[in-house]
Amino acid sequence: MKVEYICHACLLIETEDLKIVTDPWFNGSAYCDQWHVFPKPVNTAALEDADVILLSHGHEDHMHEPTLQLLPKSAQVMCQYSFFGGSKEFIESLGFAEVREAVAHKKYQLSPKTSVTFLINSHDSIMVIESGGKVLVNANDALHSYPKKVIDFFIGEIKANWQNIDMLFCGFGGAGYFPNMMHLEGKDDYETGIVREQLFAHNFCHVTAELRPKVAVPFAADFALLADEQRWINHARFPRAKMSRYYQRHFGANGFQPEIYDMYPGDILETDELKKLSPYRAEMRDDGSLEHLIDEQYKEEIAALQAETSLSESEADKLSGEILQNVEKRMALYGIEKLRSLKFCLEVTDVPEQNIYNIAFVDDTPKVWRSGTSQEDALLTMRLPSKILRYSLESDWGADVVNIGYGAEIDISSARAAEVDLERICMQLLACYPTIKGTLKKAPLRSLKFMVGNSPKYTRSVKKLKQLNVESENYDRKLWLLKDPDEIRKIYELPELDAEFLS
Repeated sequence: MKVEYICHACLLIETEDLKIVTDPWFNGSAYCDQWHVFPKPVNTAALEDADVILLSHGHEDHMHEPTLQLLPKSAQVMCQYSFFGGSKEFIESLGFAEVREAVAHKKYQLSPKTSVTFLINSHDSIMVIESGGKVLVNANDALHSYPKKVIDFFIGEIKANWQNIDMLFCGFGGAGYFPNMMHLEGKDDYETGIVREQLFAHNFCHVTAELRPKVAVPFAADFALLADEQRWINHARFPRAKMSRYYQRHFGANGFQPEIYDMYPGDILETDELKKLSPYRAEMRDDGSLEHLIDEQYKEEIAALQAETSLSESEADKLSGEILQNVEKRMALYGIEKLRSLKFCLEVTDVPEQNIYNIAFVDDTPKVWRSGTSQEDALLTMRLPSKILRYSLESDWGADVVNIGYGAEIDISSARAAEVDLERICMQLLACYPTIKGTLKKAPLRSLKFMVGNSPKYTRSVKKLKQLNVESENYDRKLWLLKDPDEIRKIYELPELDAEFLS
């Protein structure tokens, strides 16, 4: 089994009888021009004769429309069978003739010598590829950012079915707005962001130590943010070049030492031998960083970002109606009792005057009005451009541009306000996002097929995960927003981070 690292979560896996592409994203930006794949790929031509495309989940950096349009339409495409649906029809609309939805825990024979099994964790999935006696576990985003109880549950599921793993590819860096995009007096955004990235890197090492692969590769974090106020997030990432050293120092006592390789576009892994072919290796700084290349690779995009035009007054007024319409539609998710005292503001950065959109419930009715300043008693203020806001309001999964894509800076008014999760409600009122109730009403037959069609193993998994009661374990507001970074490390039992592990 041979694996070429294309970029981000995109791999080219060659078995005896197939060429498989995973989670392709390389042709353009993602999340409404916020994410830019970095470093850029060097050999996308190798994908032109792919036989199979495997999609772990529907997030845009794993199922990217402009990139899929470049891949051969003769390729068989597989994605997970989700409750919400839509992926199969979307992929078929791009011209792919053979699209299959995979249910959890079922082994699919892709060819006489190669198979894949999906293990589904919420919207994410782990893909296990087997061929010629070799086993590759592609965990992408499905493990490292979840609570430890969930991680350990899926480690158990994997170990029960695959005792000998040759290659493990697992995420190690973080998407998602929380807590990086939430600002509060006394909170050190940068140091807290470093702890978050250390937690994800630590989880990568924990997964590796438990699954005991011959080779482990940290991946699926190859993107850069270009906005000036977000560039610090690029710098706060855990340096993948030092993952092997971190593992040795903090997990080596268990007696198991796998090969942990940091791979870059153009590198090839053949069974357990790494061929360091990436041209980026010659560009690395002493600490393994490539961050200095962002300005070179994205010079035009950065210039365009800085030259964005202002919204006209008529468009700014029209935006008020669009916000109100979505709030009226989405408020049914919560009920007026929870919303009655909710007051928050939007600061739309490309509206030149009266750019504060105040949102409140007056006499149990939602109101939106513009002003030059925020409401004094507002819970929070969200800063974002109109393009991001409109995408969030209008697209089927529009909330992803904020929840995942870092689309809004959120200023919390006080420590008391930070103790609750009302910003989630604010975000939900400003997003277009499918709900289970809506899906049941719109597509009852698919919902029934989902519940009946998945294997008993999957049904048992869902029940066990619910019993763990860990929905918010990794995202405790009081912890991440109100405690200092050293306290957060102690709570998560993370070691002190030596200077050598800081990027």
